[in-house]
Amino acid sequence: TELISFARPRSWRILGQVQRAFIVVEEEDGLELVDQHAAHERILFEQYQDGQEIPVQRFLIPVQVELPFDAAEALRAAIPMLRKIGVELEPFGQNAFLLRGWPAVLAERQAKLGFLEPLKEVAETWRAGNRALLELWRRVACAAAIRAGEELSPTEQEALIAAWKETREPARCPHGRPVAVKITFEELAKKLGR
Repeated sequence: TELISFARPRSWRILGQVQRAFIVVEEEDGLELVDQHAAHERILFEQYQDGQEIPVQRFLIPVQVELPFDAAEALRAAIPMLRKIGVELEPFGQNAFLLRGWPAVLAERQAKLGFLEPLKEVAETWRAGNRALLELWRRVACAAAIRAGEELSPTEQEALIAAWKETREPARCPHGRPVAVKITFEELAKKLGR
């Protein structure tokens, strides 16, 4: 017997990656240049927002983090919220903490110490009164997202664009920057004098 697919055919195809930062997508009515970092950031942010569990990478040896007193107090208050984004942190004395684990997606993208600065920023944001979990998700999504300069295989490009096109807000990254620029074939023809 023959299987019949009822899946809607895609109205786009990947043409390739440019400067290891942008993915060129051909659509029915034009070309789209997609910022790979911003698209991945949008995907991750919405996954966190939807309550998708964030896998934690636990360290064999905890990383000690020391902060000024006021920042340490703010970070101590933020610990329950940090757990929701996969950061395992515990107090270790008056101004110090032990970082025992963090989001597994970060393990591939950054060295452990590279995430300490965002942790300190979170403490400052928390202390300033902005307790929004959204801000924490934005920071983790940004830190975990594919970077400009990373070469993606055709399969990775395809998966990234397919997931991005399914997001609720594909036009902007969580920080508000545009994710893609589109030029219609009509605009292209005009620019080329056709």
